[in-house]
Amino acid sequence: MKVLAIQGSPRKNGNTAVLLKHYLLGLEESHHNAEIKVINVAEKNIQSCMSCDGCRNSKRKCVIKDDMQEIYPEILEADILILASPIYWWNITAQAKQFIDRFYALNFNNNFKGKKFVLLTTYGNEDPNSGTNIIKNMFHDICNYLGMDFIQYYGVCSGTVSVQDNPKTQNDIYQLGKTKIV
Repeated sequence: MKVLAIQGSPRKNGNTAVLLKHYLLGLEESHHNAEIKVINVAEKNIQSCMSCDGCRNSKRKCVIKDDMQEIYPEILEADILILASPIYWWNITAQAKQFIDRFYALNFNNNFKGKKFVLLTTYGNEDPNSGTNIIKNMFHDICNYLGMDFIQYYGVCSGTVSVQDNPKTQNDIYQLGKTKIV
């Protein structure tokens, strides 16, 4: 089982990174055959989709020469895609959004059909938080459109207590990662 985890926060060791780390620890423990790759999109040169439709030509390849060229094969090979992002202004980070927008170049030949999708979020405001609903709804729609199975969601307010200082959250996300997902 191949897992591609996308860390969408510009903070390399922030709340979202810690949340993802504990989720992956649980996943590794219960899925010994998992090959896990983590990509921090803030460290990558990922340009915005230009909507040029160059990927729709006979070559079926994005014309933008950036780090997505190396990431596309990882996306295609993955059985499970995990997106971990803080919620900034009621949405995922700009870095994570640019990454997701570039899925457009792979949106043919059912490239996403049957892949599993996990969404992990951190946010500064207490519940209820409309940002979580906006993001969950967006990814349910994206997954439905692409033929992916949206299998897990976890969100936590990290504005009062950081994930680093929250053993309950660390355990909860670890246990979620341990859940059999294939």
